[in-house]
Amino acid sequence: MQYDQGGGARIASVGLLMMGLMILSGTASAKHEPKNYPESGKVIATGLDQHDKSHPVSGGNGTPVTGGGTYTVYSHTYKVETDTKIYELDCGKVPMFFHTTGKGCGGQKEIQIGDVIQFRIEKDSAFIPLPDGSEQKLRVLSQELKPESKAGEAKPADAKP
Repeated sequence: MQYDQGGGARIASVGLLMMGLMILSGTASAKHEPKNYPESGKVIATGLDQHDKSHPVSGGNGTPVTGGGTYTVYSHTYKVETDTKIYELDCGKVPMFFHTTGKGCGGQKEIQIGDVIQFRIEKDSAFIPLPDGSEQKLRVLSQELKPESKAGEAKPADAKP
């Protein structure tokens, strides 16, 4: 009866590999900082954003063609006023079946006019924290300086005419 003499070396290699992975995962989790939501604003308006979709086409090659055409669905939008800017954010949720409007953003309690929300901006997206610890991504449709901010930049409030 023969025994594999390399078994101990394989177990040691697997053990070293496991320890290395544990160290690397610990280092990666130590670098992971909690998300920061520096922007705060009040929802001053809601609306809908139109999305045109296409029905799939089936058939062909000798069978009748069915489907095709376009249809319109809507996602919720929110106008959010911060101290210096007004953002228009698109939830992006469109309906899956039999409806024309998708669900609103915000998790279990959908965002309403008057709500104050915390968010962060990255490129063309806004991220809001959800109660379950995750976050929701909204598309930034527009952002502009508040009218008071535009006027305030041209002339300080305490300046004399």
